[in-house]
Parts: sequence; structure tokens; C-alpha cells
Amino acid sequence: MDFFLAGCQGAGLAVAAGALAGAPGRRGTAGVVLLVLAVIVGAALYGLALENVDHPAWPGWPIGGLIAAGTFLVVRGVAEGAGRRGGDAFTAGLIALAALAIAGLSLLLKPFGLVALLAVVYLGLARRRRAGRKYEGLRTLR
Repeated sequence: MDFFLAGCQGAGLAVAAGALAGAPGRRGTAGVVLLVLAVIVGAALYGLALENVDHPAWPGWPIGGLIAAGTFLVVRGVAEGAGRRGGDAFTAGLIALAALAIAGLSLLLKPFGLVALLAVVYLGLARRRRAGRKYEGLRTLR
């Protein structure tokens, strides 16, 4: 049970790292640097969460890195969309606060990390579905 709870905590911390790095909504060189930073921090935090319950840290490194990268991509898309509509700094601040709240709740309530991960997966799938329907009416005119 300790391993599962440590995995949940690590997932929450990796989600927080990816969300914090994706909050500015940057692309290009700055986006790549933020993505690499998110992967490194997410991997390290997941590994530390496992190490705290006397498990080896190395299995958490790739898992934490993947979670942080996926979260970064989803959050960056949300932040970019908000930036196009004029809510750039405010949205980035809200996302950063949410990321810090996720990290804090993951430290206090270990299973919360799993909830945060599922929420990011749901948000990513919902955005993908919505993007597919965006021009659906125009495709039927062909």
C-alpha cells in the first residue's frame, strides 16, 4: 500500500511540475527549455516520492518525466488559448497557483495525485475531441 500511495504522491508532484512549467504557454526555444525542466523536475520528484518509502527511485524517473511532459503539453495548450483571447498573465498566474495547490495537496493527501493526473488526462482528451469537432460542419460541405 505504501508503494501505491507513494506513486500517487509522485504523480501529483509530477503533474504540478508540468503545470507550473506549462503555465506561461511558451513555444520555441523557451518552450523546449521549460519542457526539459519540467521533465527533469517531474522525474526527480516522482523518484523522491518512491525513495521516501524505501523503494528505489529509478523506476519513478521515466514515469515522472512522462507525466510532467504530458501535463506540460496540455497546460501549454490551455495557456496559449487563453493568451490568444487576452488573458495571458492572469491565466498563467491562476495555473501556477493551481499547480502549487496540487503539489501541496499531493504532499498532504497522497491519493490526490491520482485525481490530479486523471483530471489532466480528461482535460487533454476533451480538448482533443473539441478540436476535432471545430470544423466538422465545413467538412460536410465537400
